[in-house]
Amino acid sequence: MEEKQTSALGGISGGDLHPMLLLREVMRKLWAIVLAAIIFGCCGYVIRDASYQPIYRTSTTLVVMQGGSTSVFGNRSAANTLATNLSKLLNGEMLRRTIAEELGVSRVDGTISAETIPETNLVTVTVTSSTPRMAFSILRAAMDHYNDLGSRSLGRISVATLYPASAPTAPINSPGSRQFAKKAAIVGAALMTAAIVALAYLRDTVKSEKEVEDKLDTRLLTVVHHERKAKTLRERFKKQKKSLLITSPTTGFLFVETIKKLRARVEYQMKRSGAKVIMVTSVSENEGKTTIATNLALAMSRKYKNVLLIDGDMKKPALHKILGYQEEDYNTLPELLSGECTLSEALLVDPKRHLNILLNRKGIENSSELLKSERMAELIQAARQQMDVVIIDTPPMSVSADTECVADIADASLLVVRQDAVRVRLINDSIDILNLSRAELLGCVLNNYYTTELSDHLGYGYGGRYGYGVKYGYGYGYGSKTGYGSRIGYGSRIGYGSKLGYGSGAGEGDQ
Repeated sequence: MEEKQTSALGGISGGDLHPMLLLREVMRKLWAIVLAAIIFGCCGYVIRDASYQPIYRTSTTLVVMQGGSTSVFGNRSAANTLATNLSKLLNGEMLRRTIAEELGVSRVDGTISAETIPETNLVTVTVTSSTPRMAFSILRAAMDHYNDLGSRSLGRISVATLYPASAPTAPINSPGSRQFAKKAAIVGAALMTAAIVALAYLRDTVKSEKEVEDKLDTRLLTVVHHERKAKTLRERFKKQKKSLLITSPTTGFLFVETIKKLRARVEYQMKRSGAKVIMVTSVSENEGKTTIATNLALAMSRKYKNVLLIDGDMKKPALHKILGYQEEDYNTLPELLSGECTLSEALLVDPKRHLNILLNRKGIENSSELLKSERMAELIQAARQQMDVVIIDTPPMSVSADTECVADIADASLLVVRQDAVRVRLINDSIDILNLSRAELLGCVLNNYYTTELSDHLGYGYGGRYGYGVKYGYGYGYGSKTGYGSRIGYGSRIGYGSKLGYGSGAGEGDQ
């Protein structure tokens, strides 16, 4: 099938931002933002501290006298003239060379300025330098030599020292390393946040229902919203995650109804094609295929008498953990296919869940050989004849070729796609492989779905799109055959047990 086109940048088609999804990505990568802030802050502190140059300042106040007058409030015109001429004189090349020769340095490392105190004949001479000793030495040398060099320009104006200079004890500027580090940390956090948002935006994955239609070469069967496994604060604190099953009373109403909707749509496709054996797979790990396979089997068992659930993931089996068979003693599917036990010894009947189960306990090396064996083909053929529905949980297609082995003997396949997890190109490659196999691809399930738009998030709750008594209320929305209290209720014609066996007769199975 021809692959659908995505945006030129490989990102979200149509330019959709999906603000809630981007916000979730930022919160999920909050550790990276904090780490970037710490790194930028530390680097900023070190750089600022290393480049810090202290500045020391010392000053003296002079009284300007003309014609013998010593009044502070007189001779203001002379004071302004002196301040102007004095600044030029003190910063002149001749005086600076004289000061440098006296101090024994190549050049004067500092600035000299003169300023009149308003409304007085007082002039303040200020020197700044990188060391307190240099600042004091420059000022003292300037005061010693300015009269000799400036007598021609100063004329009858004379000065007297009112407040003598003293050596500075502390710099007038602070390094500001902490403030600079804070600014650097903010810049680092902002840059990392922008990078996370940009990468999430450009990542060519399936982020919404619309993108399934636009990007994938298959139909969307249903959207399974995210459901917390740890329901209480205690479970979250202890990281206790229970299995997400529709038979559990703590499982959310929306999740249960979504699985029922999936069952209805899979049933329709099964009746159309006459399929009985359905394999459930995904492209990558941790997309929730085992949870979907298990709950689909549980939903089928509420309607059909004989439902078989097979753990076909022989590389990394998880079905026994979800169903709570970790501590049970049973024969496994690999042992059955290897001839180490009979079907009646390996087949588990769960009367509480109305399920027949073939489990696996640990990964094995020769899984492909067993799945391609004649015993596996005979098992599936017997299950096809004697069971109402057979659900096979298979490994992810990107990590094992076992799925392709099962696809050659199954009737139909179901692809689980986790929201914003796997590249579209890889998903479409897997879809092409399934389309070329014997198992007809019924469609995909968009799993672990988070709301992508802010308006949808605000409008979600009881009485809204998924409230009781609305589109997905009890006994409403699925017709008379699938609602609660309908013909498919508990205690009706559904029974337990299995008739599964090799061959057309009794074989090794239970009658």
